[in-house]
Amino acid sequence: MKRIINFNQEKTAARCRGSSLISIVVIASLVFSILGLAFTQMMQTTFSGLNSSNIAIQAQQYAASKAELIKLTKYEDLETQPLKDVPDTQFQDEVELSTETVNDDDIKQRTVTVSVYKKGDSLARVKLKIPRSSIEKEESSGVPIGTIIAWASTTMPKDGGTWLICNGQSTAAYPELRAIVGNNVPDYQGVFLRGYGSQISTHYGTVTHSSEALGVLQGDAVRNVSGSFPMGVDSWSGYDGVFYQGSHPNHLVGDDDGNKSYSTYLDLSRGTPTASEIRPINKAVYWLIKAA
Repeated sequence: MKRIINFNQEKTAARCRGSSLISIVVIASLVFSILGLAFTQMMQTTFSGLNSSNIAIQAQQYAASKAELIKLTKYEDLETQPLKDVPDTQFQDEVELSTETVNDDDIKQRTVTVSVYKKGDSLARVKLKIPRSSIEKEESSGVPIGTIIAWASTTMPKDGGTWLICNGQSTAAYPELRAIVGNNVPDYQGVFLRGYGSQISTHYGTVTHSSEALGVLQGDAVRNVSGSFPMGVDSWSGYDGVFYQGSHPNHLVGDDDGNKSYSTYLDLSRGTPTASEIRPINKAVYWLIKAA
């Protein structure tokens, strides 16, 4: 009888131990599940934060590049741009203009706002405000009035201010330019421009190269070329400078009376291109001056 009771007690204890073990396993599984879910949520939050940070950086970079384009646009050409997709990106952008104001100096001003959205968002990721003014010199990318440039087209520049051909025309309509160059723009038609001042070279002796006064036309010239040759009938010696005697000197020509005479000629066109001016090889351009 005791054996039966002990056996039953042992059996009951074993059942309790099994139930406890199962409970521990279930609890452990539940804990691990909760920990796994928490870890997953934490990683998702981390990646979401990183992705959001990358989006913000990209939006800021795009807004900055858009602002640079706005700064290069003429004041008169500024205009609003409705919300639109930015090609090949996940962004949209829009451009808004503030109400124009005019100060006491008749200078017009307004603020341009560039907004960048992520597609599907209702709030902008980035907003940049760019103040603009109608003063042309603030929009000229640092090119001052009176600047001279070479221009290879018959069509005048459409940006960077107002440019005039340097042909001596009046500056009456451009007071700032007039204050710099006087009543007329310089006339640079058909001439090369030379740096003002002087230089000394020693390539062929010591030579000083000097310009005229600022804005004064200097005529063309060549350095002196000299030489001599004998005029006597009986001698062919004594050549110097640019003249010389070849291996077969010209024979004198005698007339019926025994008198002898000859002529000496110099014709550069027989050996080199010639013209009515001294010039290097060149191509024509317009010289333009910034007027406003």
